[in-house]
Amino acid sequence: MKRQNKKIIRQRELVVLLFSIFYFLFSGIALAQFGSLPNLNMAPTLSLSADPVTPTPNAGLTVSANLSGITNVNNSNYAWFLNGARQSSASGVNKNRFSFQTEAIGTIYRVGVSVTTPDGGVLSDSILLTVSDLDLTWSASSEAPASYKGKLLPGPNSAVVVSARPLIYEPGTRNVFAIANLTYNWFLNDKLQKDKSGPNRPDFSFRNDAPTGAKNVRLEARTADGLTSLTKSADIAIVRPQILIYLADPQTNLPYGNALKKVILRDEVSVNFAAFNYFWNVGPKQIGWEWSVNNEKIAAISDKPWLASFDIPANILKPSILQIRLMAKNPVNAIESAESLVNMEIR
Repeated sequence: MKRQNKKIIRQRELVVLLFSIFYFLFSGIALAQFGSLPNLNMAPTLSLSADPVTPTPNAGLTVSANLSGITNVNNSNYAWFLNGARQSSASGVNKNRFSFQTEAIGTIYRVGVSVTTPDGGVLSDSILLTVSDLDLTWSASSEAPASYKGKLLPGPNSAVVVSARPLIYEPGTRNVFAIANLTYNWFLNDKLQKDKSGPNRPDFSFRNDAPTGAKNVRLEARTADGLTSLTKSADIAIVRPQILIYLADPQTNLPYGNALKKVILRDEVSVNFAAFNYFWNVGPKQIGWEWSVNNEKIAAISDKPWLASFDIPANILKPSILQIRLMAKNPVNAIESAESLVNMEIR
């Protein structure tokens, strides 16, 4: 009898041991997966998220309602509100997203939603947003004549400076984040420029190493907590240095008319030319100029070699076509060079 009782006790102890092992194993798995033991009585919750996180002017904005702690979110009824006004067309069963077009910078939106779950529960939440913006401006070290009114484009070896002009608001307010309080992550052709990124770094510079094409600069500006951010990019065209030739007044050497590709001369005994350099990293005095007519060099004006004069031979056959060629090079940077041709027809 005693032996039988001991056997029963041992069996009970074995069951208790196996149950303890199973409990600890299950607890370990639950902790590894969830960080804590699952709460099967967890109450459902509702949260809202915006895409993009920070809205920009005159752009699409989508707010999503996210239900958690509920096994079946299907057939939930969503009632959306924008600045307190019900959005009937956006509301209804399973309509958990609300999209609309934003307006001007600084506009504040309050987006709210009330959700009725299939079991009759009602949850509500709202989110505040302020339309913000981020502009990029850039400049290149290249040169052009004072009469040129266009954008100075970078050429080979040009230095380019890109500056950010953020106007980012605290969500739901008209309070602007200070430029110094933002973090700037700069990308050049999709590669993060770590050494030029970080807090209070709204300016980015690089030296162009391409002869032509384009460089893409992208900026991600965000607050220290990362909750508010904007991204902007700019494509910067790269051009070759150019030389344009004009007819010049013989007295003043000032150019007139349009840039030449062809010129027709009838009674002239001489003709004067003036050349201008566009998108070079140096001025005309630092450029080497070489003029020629039908591959024979002609003299340029010594102190202003971008100017040249050509005397038409008295015995030239008419009609005749002569070709003016101008070669220009940067003596210290061989990649900076250009050529311009003008066909001159003598009648």
